[in-house]
Amino acid sequence: MGLGILQRYVMAEVLRSFVLALVALTSVIVLFMVMVEATRNGLSPREVLWLLPFVVPNSLPYTVPVSLLLSVCVVFGRLASDNEIVAIKTAGLSALTVLGPAFTLGALLSAAMVYGSHGPIPLATLHGREMIFKNKEDFLYAILKKEHEINLRHLDFVISVRDVEDRTLLDAIFKHRKPRERDSAQTSAFDAVITAKRARLAFDAKKGLMRVYLDEAEFTRLSQNADVSLVNDSELEMATPEEPGLNQERRLMEMTTTELSEKQSEYLDKIERERLRQAIRASLAIGAGRIGLANWKEVQTAYVDYNFWDQQYYVLETEKQQRTALGFGSLFFVILGAPVGILFARRDFLSAFITCFTPIIVLYYPLTLLGMNLGKENILNPTAALWMGNSLLGLLACFALPPILKH
Repeated sequence: MGLGILQRYVMAEVLRSFVLALVALTSVIVLFMVMVEATRNGLSPREVLWLLPFVVPNSLPYTVPVSLLLSVCVVFGRLASDNEIVAIKTAGLSALTVLGPAFTLGALLSAAMVYGSHGPIPLATLHGREMIFKNKEDFLYAILKKEHEINLRHLDFVISVRDVEDRTLLDAIFKHRKPRERDSAQTSAFDAVITAKRARLAFDAKKGLMRVYLDEAEFTRLSQNADVSLVNDSELEMATPEEPGLNQERRLMEMTTTELSEKQSEYLDKIERERLRQAIRASLAIGAGRIGLANWKEVQTAYVDYNFWDQQYYVLETEKQQRTALGFGSLFFVILGAPVGILFARRDFLSAFITCFTPIIVLYYPLTLLGMNLGKENILNPTAALWMGNSLLGLLACFALPPILKH
């Protein structure tokens, strides 16, 4: 009964300190991230509040381990300075009696972070970007309603309307700039014009496009080289304006691990199909005794494609392993931080935290970044590359734990 009380006491102390540290650290980081997005995308205070729930999850894989490290350094440093660790050993119990709850909490948080990193966190990041896209949509409607024209730098089209009714553009005109003129906001050189009685704008966050749905559209080609067309004679697609970071398809951090695995399968299928196709063509040419029929330029192109697909496969695999390795960071942080907190009992708690955090800043995160680069280039197996940082913390813990476990 006494053992259970002691473990619950340690768990409660670590949890209380952890929650306080997590709230403080996450608040600072999230506030900075949200302010950057608000400044970049012109978000209103109401939209900032809507964005917060989607930004917080993305910061947790980094704030949870550091918050847990700080909490165990403080709690176990205080227990040791009050001679409670000595009392436990005197009673014939191992130091694991009090270390166990912290290790358990670290394992539980690691499991939660691994689960979150493979699914919920990427989806939250995607929904956050979709919300910013929604803000862009409202922004463009507001300009059109007020000025009846959008002539933004780097936007392929100049858009003008007679009026905006609800979210419908009336008598809309879309003038497509010639490629060499797109960097100029004042150009009047166009190679195609599209008119419509009514039109509606919609942002596609997954593909990084602005899609325009047209009613009674008429297409006029002013140049034979005009690189513009309508989808189903009623839809127009264009890159999103202003913000380069939004003009792209879903980023890796916005894809679940299941989706990453599906893309990996696609790349493997492409490699297998293309190699089979090239092998059949070469076999037919050789079998016919006409080696000259082999298209060596196409073979060279296929070789380049192989390398690209292979590299993309390892980029995706590295992203998957990174999520798992960072997720387990909480466990390794607590395995190292708890014994160091006890060893520094006679000093201030901040010294113990800095002693643990210094190798993490100097070695752990640089090793993680190095592992990402090595894994993406297939210089080192992604699993081994991304676990170098955790292995280092485990090695350091092997030196810190034995003195604590001695009676």
